[in-house]
Parts: sequence; C-alpha cells; structure tokens
Amino acid sequence: MSKDINSSGHPVLSQIIKLINRDKVNELATTTKVNRYVKSFDAFTHLVVMIYAALSGAKSIRQVVEGFEANVTRLNHLGIAYLVRRSTLSDANKKRTSQFFGDVYKALYERYSSFLSDSKSSKALQKGLYILDSTTISLFSQILKGVGRTPKNSEKKGGIKAHTLLEASCVLPSFVDYSAAAIHDHSRMSSILSLPSGSFAAFDMGYVDYWMWKQFTDHDIFFVTRQKDKMSFTVIENITCSSDDDIVSDQKISVVYRHTTERELTEEEMKHRRGRKPKKRPTVKQTETGTLVLRRVVKKTDDKKGTIAFITNNFSLSASEICEIYRRRWGIECLFKRLKQNFPLKYFLGDSVNAIEIQIWSVMIAYLLTSVISREAKDKMSFSNLVCAIRLTMFSYIDIVAMVVDPLRAWRDLKEAQRKQALAYNPKYIQLSLFDDL
Repeated sequence: MSKDINSSGHPVLSQIIKLINRDKVNELATTTKVNRYVKSFDAFTHLVVMIYAALSGAKSIRQVVEGFEANVTRLNHLGIAYLVRRSTLSDANKKRTSQFFGDVYKALYERYSSFLSDSKSSKALQKGLYILDSTTISLFSQILKGVGRTPKNSEKKGGIKAHTLLEASCVLPSFVDYSAAAIHDHSRMSSILSLPSGSFAAFDMGYVDYWMWKQFTDHDIFFVTRQKDKMSFTVIENITCSSDDDIVSDQKISVVYRHTTERELTEEEMKHRRGRKPKKRPTVKQTETGTLVLRRVVKKTDDKKGTIAFITNNFSLSASEICEIYRRRWGIECLFKRLKQNFPLKYFLGDSVNAIEIQIWSVMIAYLLTSVISREAKDKMSFSNLVCAIRLTMFSYIDIVAMVVDPLRAWRDLKEAQRKQALAYNPKYIQLSLFDDL
C-alpha cells in the first residue's frame, strides 16, 4: 500500500468511531444495565454495528452482516472482537433498550455541541433560540399507529413521529423523543420548560396551547408562533409600529386559557362521600381559567399580496425582530431534509418499536459524528458529498479529513513521484503525459 498525505493507519469507519468516548459508553451501558447476560455482543459492539448500518445505507440485516464479513481483518481497528450474526443482531435490536442509544446521543451532544455551534451566530438573533417541530417517518406495517384516515383501497401504514428541539446556533437537536404518528405535537411542549431562563422558542401552529404559553411566561421563556385563523382574542392596545413598511400592525392582546386537571379526592372529601368505600380512590376534575396577555404582530407576506400574523409573549424586541425569529424556524426543516436525504429511513432492521427507535437513534448519532468530521474539515465539502465519500470509503485506509480538505492532493503527490522516478532513469524526461500538470 503506497503512503501519501491522505493515508491513515485506520479505516474511515474507525476514525469516526474514535470520536466516541468508549469509557463513557461503557459507563452508560452499566447505568442502563444493557450488558447483563451478554457474552460477546456487548453494547459498544452493537453501537458500532448500528452506526455502520446508518452510514452504509444497508437495507437489511443480511447486508450489514455481509459488510462486516467482507472486512473481517479490519474489525480490530473498530475496537470490536466479535463478528456479528443475523440472529444476534435481530435479538439485540429487539431486547436491548433504545434508551442506551439515546443516552449515547445526549452524551455526544454535550461533548460536541459547543464545537459545532456557529460562532458567527453569537451576535445574531439565533443566540439562545430553540426551534420545536416534529417529522413523521412512515413504517411498513401498523407497528405504531399512523396518522390520517385509512385509505379505501389499502391498509393504513404505521408511523413514528420524532419530536425534535433544535438549537438554532447548532446543527444538532438538543432534545429528541419518539411517539406514534397519531400523537399530537403539543404533547411534547413541556420540553421547552427545561430551557434556560430568557431563551426563545419558535414553533408552528401545531403547538397552540394557551395553558403551556402561560407556563412559558411564568418560567421567563419567550416564544414566537403563527396565529391560527380562528384564534379568539381581545385587543388591549395598539403599539406604535416601526418604520418597517412590511409591518402592518403591532398589538397587545389578551386570550382566555382553560386548563382541566384530574386529582384524587382528599381525606376530608372522602369523609363526606356516601356509599361504600371504593377499592380505588375516586378522582374529580377541576378547571382553571385565566387571562394571558400576549403580543400580535402582523406582517406583509413576501409577495406583498397578503399578511401573516405572529403571536409572542415578548414585548421588548422590535416587530421586525419577532418576524425574523420565526423565519429562522426554517432551520429545523433543513435539518429534517438533510437527515432524510442522506440517511433515508425506508428500510428497518426490525419490526418492533424498540428496534425502530434504535435505528433512528443510530441515524442521529451517525449524523452528529459526520457533522463533526465536516466541521474538522472546515466545511470544505457539502454534507451530502461527505456522506457519499464516507459511504464509499468506509473501510479504506485514508485520512478522511485530509481527503475532504484537498481531494486531489494525493493525486498530485502521485504524479510528482512519477516525475521524480522518470527523471532518475531518464534525465532528459520532460513530461509523462498531457495530464501531468493536474
């Protein structure tokens, strides 16, 4: 094997795996107890296999196993000493909890989020801005309840929904949770309450919940969202508009919220209850109502033919800045597009909820590690091309970062070596071919 500037003592997959702290992975495996009763196929080996499956685009367990069988002499570089079998991988995807893979992603996020953050955004509006949205992945069968009506001529496919909270200054989701596609988006709005005080959250109209908006205000968390057409509100005051011609109106409004909770009867209430004492303590529903003061900003659309209204609980920023914050919500749509284009989840390696969640978490981990490689290479190559390069050179002994920074450097070094060799035999040598100058 010739040595050049792009050569490496480890395969590309090994260079990616080395970005993971194995001691941390073993610690998480001990915490979640996923290595109990395991002889060979431990949690770290399972993680490496699933990362390979995500990066290679394997469509079946057979393809994953054959990929490792074809490169069995390189397994020691990956830090594993077990050649996975189909039945072993299938059982592990079914029985090993997906929580372990989620914990690995969270540990990697904590380690690399600051490295992947855009330093240029520190002075922009997206500092401290988080975006909440969800994306639905169709399944081949009704493993999880799908969304929408059942087609007349066929059975409705299942679906899993990934609820994602993205930090705008970073390309990585800070929170990911999974549910059946039929579960409504606003069921995961409580994740915003864990954000630091003073943060901004942007989300679309699927997250209209006045009670949760009150919780955000009480926790000093600001939000920006779209107004629904049938939203009922009362105008309290018209705020003076800025000089921006696109701003139609800026108003202070109030909305009425209602929140119903269910609680068990107290001991005092049980004393006044007639009849036989039930085996299970009965419950009672109680409703809380109140008024929430918000801000409504109306802006012209880009084509100037219509208007669009935004709702927020922030009164300090200008109307234009409120509109700009919501415009940056598009960053999470770009994330979903990048994930689905480069790691298409069309073929699953298991038919259980746990196996599907493991595969999605593995895609998220692979996306994170690939983003680290891209940032180390200073984004010299588009993300799609980088994923393609990794997929084609998975077990090749090249320095992936050096190759991405300057793909033709190895070629130039090779042609220079050929020139020197030719000159050694023929001092009158001028040029080997018409393409020596490449």
